[in-house]
Amino acid sequence: MSFAEGLPPATQINDDMRLGIRLLAKLARVAEQACQATGISLPQYRLLSEIALEPRRAGVLAARVGVSRPTLTSLVDGLEHAGLLERVPVAADRRGIELRATEEGLASAARAEAALAERIAGLAGRIHTADVTGLARHMTSVLAHEAA
Repeated sequence: MSFAEGLPPATQINDDMRLGIRLLAKLARVAEQACQATGISLPQYRLLSEIALEPRRAGVLAARVGVSRPTLTSLVDGLEHAGLLERVPVAADRRGIELRATEEGLASAARAEAALAERIAGLAGRIHTADVTGLARHMTSVLAHEAA
């Protein structure tokens, strides 16, 4: 009996689903390597990209970046130490703190994003770039709907 055969019917995994799951795992590693080549990790990139346009509170960021609060604290501490983000008091809430990307943080996020784009484009090839873009738009919409 295979691993999947012991699962309830709602979680049965067919060959296409298995292929997709394994692809996501491999792409996560490709993305991590691309980010690391620019000096930041994939979770650090995700955090910086979330605060690139506007400062956000840590509680909101933990959910948006997909990490636990302790992990977020560790990410923030490391990025702050590296000069890539800063903690800023919230004017309307004396105890509140928002996280804001510094100019160097924005530059680091941009370098990582360029490395990711280059790596994905290299994998997809020119012919399949539209397929990758279409899938990215679709999954972004699906994830935004799920988060709402």
